[in-house]
Amino acid sequence: MRTQDVSQRVSTAGPLLLERSEAAESLRISIRKLDQLLQVGEITPVRIGSRVLVAWSELLRFVEKKSSVASAVNAGAECAAAVAQ
Repeated sequence: MRTQDVSQRVSTAGPLLLERSEAAESLRISIRKLDQLLQVGEITPVRIGSRVLVAWSELLRFVEKKSSVASAVNAGAECAAAVAQ
């Protein structure tokens, strides 16, 4: 694969690193909530100088993790409901 092809794919896919405001908007949460998630380590930031950025891949990982936890909770609730019947 040519370097130009890779560069074109990356540029059309969007930025790899997002500002905090962009990351919060992408997750549909407030910047304050994003800052809380960053502080407790739920989302890992990328620091460049004094800037705090969030990798797009980190947002995807976070959402996937939350989705799998939600699925497990729902499955557990369904099992509990079935046992209760």
